[in-house]
Amino acid sequence: MDGSPTSIVTRIEPDLPDGPRFIAVKTSTTTHAKEPHDIIKEVRLLASLSHPNVIPLIKHEISRSQNLSLWMPYIPYTLEEVLQSSRFSPHPIISFGSTTSSSPTPREVQFVVLAKSIIFQVLCGMSYLHSEHVQIAHRDVKPSNVLLTPMGCAQIIDFGIAFHVGEDRASKAKDLWPEYTARMYFEVSTGPYRAPELLFGPRTYNAFAIDAWSLGATFAEFFTPLHLQDDDEDEQGFSFQSSDRMPDFKSEPGSDAGAPASPPAPFVIPPGTHMRPGMPSGRWSRASLFDGTRGEIGLAWSIFKIRGTPNADTWPSFLTLPDANKVFFADVPATDLTIRLPNLPPTTTSASLRTDTATHAPCSDPVSTPLDLLHRFLVYEPSRRLHLSESLDHPWFRAEPGLVLPADSEEDIQMGRPAWVSEAGAVTRSFIVEGQSRTLGDLLRMHVVSKEH
Repeated sequence: MDGSPTSIVTRIEPDLPDGPRFIAVKTSTTTHAKEPHDIIKEVRLLASLSHPNVIPLIKHEISRSQNLSLWMPYIPYTLEEVLQSSRFSPHPIISFGSTTSSSPTPREVQFVVLAKSIIFQVLCGMSYLHSEHVQIAHRDVKPSNVLLTPMGCAQIIDFGIAFHVGEDRASKAKDLWPEYTARMYFEVSTGPYRAPELLFGPRTYNAFAIDAWSLGATFAEFFTPLHLQDDDEDEQGFSFQSSDRMPDFKSEPGSDAGAPASPPAPFVIPPGTHMRPGMPSGRWSRASLFDGTRGEIGLAWSIFKIRGTPNADTWPSFLTLPDANKVFFADVPATDLTIRLPNLPPTTTSASLRTDTATHAPCSDPVSTPLDLLHRFLVYEPSRRLHLSESLDHPWFRAEPGLVLPADSEEDIQMGRPAWVSEAGAVTRSFIVEGQSRTLGDLLRMHVVSKEH
């Protein structure tokens, strides 16, 4: 197994009181930790949490060399792996013409059911973290920090840079890097999932709003294009950066600088390549909505080209950020998000036209589409971003095909979820597609490469 620059994760099979099972052990140094990553804080926070969509801490132990190890259940899949799968798209790789049918294909139904369930579960876990009695901001939401059990249960991991809002100083006294509301780290979150305010040096900010933006960028990735890459070329040092994988931008004076010259296809094969779907060395790679490969200024411009250059209307508090006036960007308008998201469900196309994704003040009446949901997170002004408790009532979760959740206990199904989940028929644990009953676990295994678990 892998880890992060500050930790190593391994899989073991110890004898436990409830029988042998695989365990993931995350080990990190407490003496040479990279600021602000803090495994002592992670242990403290995880020990206080209990929710089916948050990874549980089994135990922790410290070695003589001052390495701290966290024992957690081993979970075989990550959201990142699902997103890299060519099966995870409402479209076939090879299409033999467009369809005008208003009914979704079986492939689209399976895609929507799995996407909706994962997104809903992640929001349940994050809503619990943000709740009044918990008050924890994760600050590193991204696909690789969401694990998926064989039954399809989503679990949020990696709390090494989380922030407990309102926590007293005594509770933080033994942390490696104590952090306080008046002096927060802005060096948090990862690449394309970083909220734009973090790029302008704030030492105090709304940590919950940081998570909201990261969720929007993560959910957008369910619908961005998949690009075929050659693993052999990657081994020789060639790779496609996020910006390379997205379409070229218009640069004519007065043109929409953020709009692609032509909308991307759901599946993109680089022109002039010998690669074809199904070749042994071929690998599909999902494009991120924003480009985190070119530093903070590059990321900021990547965001602005899509969401528009900030102004007094779109981001009233922008000029209060410490570094807001240190770099000047060309003035470009926001673009329609749909042209960046070719894997949106085709049957939602008509309804999606009712969502003005160029605005940073979404209307109060939500539309029952995934586009409307993710757009409400990708708003510049932090206070205008959708609150996670409200997100669980978004009408898309009640739209057909209905919400399917893991076949866990009734207590887990209801825990921390909105009241409508208890309504008869609102949630199921299986669904029928092409005449066969499928559970969420069945669907997950259909969309990821076979893996030992």
